[in-house]
This record gives sequence, structure tokens and C-alpha cells, in this order.
Amino acid sequence: MLKHFERGDDLSNFRSEAESKELNRKILTAATALFIQKGYERTKITDIAKLSGVPKSKILYVMNSKEEILGLLVTRFLDGVTSASDAVSKKLTDDQVLIFIANEVLQLYMAEMNEDMRNLYLSGYSMPKTSEEVLKRRTDMMYEAFSETFKNSAWNDFYETEIASMGIMRAYMTVPCGIYFTIEVKAKRLVTMLLRIYKAEDEKITEAISFIEKIDFATVAKEAVQSVFDELQIHTQNSFPKGE
Repeated sequence: MLKHFERGDDLSNFRSEAESKELNRKILTAATALFIQKGYERTKITDIAKLSGVPKSKILYVMNSKEEILGLLVTRFLDGVTSASDAVSKKLTDDQVLIFIANEVLQLYMAEMNEDMRNLYLSGYSMPKTSEEVLKRRTDMMYEAFSETFKNSAWNDFYETEIASMGIMRAYMTVPCGIYFTIEVKAKRLVTMLLRIYKAEDEKITEAISFIEKIDFATVAKEAVQSVFDELQIHTQNSFPKGE
């Protein structure tokens, strides 16, 4: 069926699904490399246009703003984290609380890969639109995990609680690991703090810490990042100039 075109429509803006997908990939690929190498704040739309080969006007037509590009990128990474985390944790348990905790710890490991990845994550957790997307996803997961425990609590109650929980997560991402504050110590502290918010018993916290010790998060994190990079056709060595 032929599409009806209104007067003034730009025929160049109507693309096939494959063309639109490839255009988005080019933009996200360039943006990812630049956000990681230069940081979100220092990256300009003109930089993305130059690296991607897509005119600035077309980028803004398709994605409206740099923050929207970051939002799409954050969504890709969150999807990758969830898939990778679920693939491992659901083989070990059907406990939604433990599945959520594994997801959180995996994000922590990804942010700890190097300073470039940490800054990319922190940008996603800080910008208004992207942080709202992260917050809603976290709320959905915690609502599913704890709705039976807090039967009188609505989704909005979890949303309001997750504002604090998300702040804790961002704080732990911000502080780099050291000789004594290792990633293993950080993960256990994070798990304890997140579960305390939901009034988890000590036994549950102990169970959660024992659970995360069964998973090789460092390997899963690298695989999750590589999966997103493969999808966007990004070469890892170019995207991580400082190395792992």
C-alpha cells in the first residue's frame, strides 16, 4: 500500500526499517565511542556527526538531542545487563530478590571496568531523562521482587523508595575500588545497603551475599559489554583507550 504524503513531507525522511536501524546504529556507535573516550559533557553533536558520517541535522531529526542518544545507549546497556545477569542467576535461583541483586552487582562490576565506563554509567544515572528510565526499571524489578512482602504497597511506593536505592547505587559507582576497598567488598556493602532499605532480615542479606559469591561477575561484565559493542559494531580496543 502506498503511503499518503502530506504537502511539505521530505521524501528522504521515509526509510525502510533496515535503513532506520542502520542509521540509528551508526549514530549510537559513534556516540558510544565518543562518550567513553571524551565523556558525555565534552562530546558534541558535531563530533558524533563527524565520526558517524551522519549529518548533524539528520541526527537531531532522528534523536532530537544528545541526552536522547545517551538514553538509547543506556537502554542498550541495561538490556544487556539484564540479559547477562538473568542468564546466570536464573540458573541458580528463582528468587526475584536474588535475581535483582545479581543485576545490581553486575552493573557495579561494569562501572568498575575502567574510568571511561564508570563515567558513562554515571552520566546515565545523572541526566534527567536517562535517570528516570533507570529509576523506572529498578522500580519494576523491586516491585516484582518485594510486592509479596509488602502487600499494601503500590508501585508508586516502590518508586519513591527506589529514588533512595538508586542514589546508593550511584554513590558506590562513584567511588573507585582500592587495595582495601576491593570490588568484592564494595559488592557486599552494596547488597547490604540495598536490602536494608527493604527491611530484609539478616538471614536474607547473608543469603544474598553468599549468592553473589557463586557468580563470576568480572567475566559476565566483560561479556555483557562485548555483546553491546558487537551489536553496535564497535571495536573494543578503540573504545577502551586506557585498557582493562
